[in-house]
Amino acid sequence: MASMASVDDFHLTCGICLEIVEDAIETCCCHQLFCELCVKGVSTCPICRENLRTTVSHVIRRMVGNIEKPCDHCKIMFQRANLKSHLEICIKKPTSCTLDGCNFSGTKETTLNHLITAHAKELTSPNYKIVSRQNLNESSVDMICRKTNSFGRDARLGETGKYYCQGQLDTGCRCCDRFCGPTNGCNCTACFSLDLSSRKLPKGYSINKLGHPVRKGEYWLGQRRFYCGRKVMPFCTEDGFQTDGWCGDDDGDNCDSCKIIQTQLEISGCYSALYLEN
Repeated sequence: MASMASVDDFHLTCGICLEIVEDAIETCCCHQLFCELCVKGVSTCPICRENLRTTVSHVIRRMVGNIEKPCDHCKIMFQRANLKSHLEICIKKPTSCTLDGCNFSGTKETTLNHLITAHAKELTSPNYKIVSRQNLNESSVDMICRKTNSFGRDARLGETGKYYCQGQLDTGCRCCDRFCGPTNGCNCTACFSLDLSSRKLPKGYSINKLGHPVRKGEYWLGQRRFYCGRKVMPFCTEDGFQTDGWCGDDDGDNCDSCKIIQTQLEISGCYSALYLEN
């Protein structure tokens, strides 16, 4: 005689994958159960070949939710309805180190031990902030919408991808018309701050007047210059330097836009309060 468990399993089986139904739906034509994912995009009933119309089977979903199933990682038994929340905290679930440049992977338990032993310095540094890949992917920052800068002005993206409010520059800049935008050129410190916050650039990076991320390279002719890494350089500059065509990425002469941001950050100091060097 069949056990009650096996009879229940039989009646709760998906007609396609032949496993216990996940997110059960029932057909209106022949009342067969399927997993919602299994019939996604299907137009004809796999059993009776009628046009497929379905309804959520709430009763079956509750029944399935009460069936116990072992966690794939720790093998502890849980009701199916509780498995999803358990997986968020399961110490045996595979995970990886979220710190930049680290390729360690293991269970949640071993990853926590790894963070303590291998990254104690970073974790205890007052200037270090851990940002998970998941949080970056789920960021709520809208990178293209109109914003209000700290001066209270409406700021919108120009053709460079930088924010501009059309107000007068507060930077003492001499390389453009001394107004913030409206479509290109240098921007005021309030809009420059919007550029940095919306792009979430790592520490040590800035943005030049053409809207490209820049960072410092190695020492060259006694100075660490800013580079954008783009192929915009002539093969022989006006100063007589030979280049390979790229601005950087670690040494050599830099492009005009990177020269300007270098001056703004380190000489005139107009954006220096917004720049955090590594």
